[in-house]
Amino acid sequence: MFKRQTNKQPELPTYINYNKLIFHEDLWPDVVGRTLTIDFKRGELELKAIEGIWSCRITFAEGIAFKSRLELSHMADWAEEYHPPVGVMVLDGNSWYLKLYHGRKMLKETHGCNGLPPGRQWNVFHSVITRSYNFALARGQARADESMERPCFG
Repeated sequence: MFKRQTNKQPELPTYINYNKLIFHEDLWPDVVGRTLTIDFKRGELELKAIEGIWSCRITFAEGIAFKSRLELSHMADWAEEYHPPVGVMVLDGNSWYLKLYHGRKMLKETHGCNGLPPGRQWNVFHSVITRSYNFALARGQARADESMERPCFG
């Protein structure tokens, strides 16, 4: 008849006090590799892609906005590795990694090869990353073409 009410609070994500984020992804079959580095302490955002390198300054407020949106993805709670389900054969797809630092100390590293964190978490995270790519392209200055080291993990 009556539904019992509980005072259970929604589970909050784990918080990591990071000041630098590095995200890399390779998308297949197009072989599009790009690396996004956001240094919140220095106020710098850099995008490295096959087409070139773009970098720009971000304000403290912009950095806070990026971080607060990223926290909604619960990325601090992500597993170390993500792979496709057993028995699933993938002929194309993606590989990615995420590293969070405080100064020179790495606090979190997670990666995937044709596997992603749970649906909404990845969608929220990747929408912020895509906005960051667009932000770098719109506001950043292209630098001279430098060779990009392409990370690979198997």
